[in-house]
Amino acid sequence: MRLLYIIAGSMFSTVTARRRKADEAVSRRYFVKVSIAIICFSLFFLLLANSSYAQTKFGFPETTGKIAIIADQLPGYMTEAQVRFAATHYVGSQKLTLDLVNRLRRYNPNFVVLHYHLAIWQQQPKHQFIIDGKRWGNDWDFVNQHEDWFWHNEKGERVRSKQDGKYLMNIMNPEFRKYWKKSIARQIIAGKYQAVFLDSASPALLPWEAAHADPWLAGRAVITRRFKELKGLTWSGAYENFMADLTGFLEFLGFATLPNIGALFTSWDTTDYYTTASGAFMEHAFQTKNAKDWKTAMNRTLKLINQDKIVIFQPYLKADNDYETRMYYLSCYLLIKGRYSYLHYFAKKIFSWYPEWEVELGRPLEPVKSIRDLEINKNLYCRKYEKGEVCVNISRKNKVVSFNKPVFRVIPQGGGPVNKEGEINGMLLFEKGKSFVIKPWEGLVVVYEK
Repeated sequence: MRLLYIIAGSMFSTVTARRRKADEAVSRRYFVKVSIAIICFSLFFLLLANSSYAQTKFGFPETTGKIAIIADQLPGYMTEAQVRFAATHYVGSQKLTLDLVNRLRRYNPNFVVLHYHLAIWQQQPKHQFIIDGKRWGNDWDFVNQHEDWFWHNEKGERVRSKQDGKYLMNIMNPEFRKYWKKSIARQIIAGKYQAVFLDSASPALLPWEAAHADPWLAGRAVITRRFKELKGLTWSGAYENFMADLTGFLEFLGFATLPNIGALFTSWDTTDYYTTASGAFMEHAFQTKNAKDWKTAMNRTLKLINQDKIVIFQPYLKADNDYETRMYYLSCYLLIKGRYSYLHYFAKKIFSWYPEWEVELGRPLEPVKSIRDLEINKNLYCRKYEKGEVCVNISRKNKVVSFNKPVFRVIPQGGGPVNKEGEINGMLLFEKGKSFVIKPWEGLVVVYEK
């Protein structure tokens, strides 16, 4: 770029020397034209040099025209064929040591890896995470020395989750926050990760996980009760302050924050998850059969998607052959998918692959501002893509969707764990027709051509 400015400056000096005796007004106009040309010329090369970066966000690839899968985790031991499969099929994964990261990136240099860390809790001693890119460990011995970093109930006791024993922290303690930021940053850098997945982030979890040990966190207290320990904020307000601070620090270093905020079904939870982080990990997404909750969650999620936030959806299957649920999850994802939207679902084995993830629909014809924009019949939602359409029925009755010309319904067969040879047993079938019945809480994906 510096060479461009030198060349442009030399050209300009020569031109102005030749026109030294010209009218001042003409020279001024010429100066403006040449300056604009230089700027445009420079911007062209700048954009060209950064074209690959423009299609990513913190290393996450754009997903507008494809189904993108980020696996929750990969096995500690993988054959070379499995590594090749993972690197060429998944966008990325998390909880990986550096040796496996390097193996994956030999096949795909852009493979995304997330660091795993708790958000507002301290991991109990027996639970480990990757501490330096190479080893699983825990920083308990150091954190345990700082009593004021922990959250305490009225009796002065530490508060532990009834689910897994992790410790709730005082996220407004400045020294704790300083340590949290620096330690997470060091771990990300050591592991060559692009982001941190911050688990158990939602304050809405506290009534369920912590109220047994601290009654002041029961009910809706996390959004109504102010605590002096939190500098007069509610737990919801403290979370917003804490997450915005952590995000600002890590984004400045070039890393994304992806807190696990759940499925966003909790109607009373007014916490701002939408502007305080780089995106979100949405565990149990779409897993409801309550139409009101589904609509609430979809519209809340659209707040993230319409800001081009990174969103990872992870619902769960009871069995690999639950084809209806698989197509429902995929259809929900496709209804609201944006520029940086990722999906993963699995049954017993995380390292699985399903053939419907390879359907090519192209780009959506229009963005979605509100889920209501997609409602073509009461509780029936459809979205059009370049190469097909997707629908979801959240009513209690069967719905019929008709098309102007014959289309092909996508029907997956097989799919599941990836074997040692890097193969899966799965395929897609296609049912031709002009109308299809969609059962309650079922999804439909059709393509215009097989």
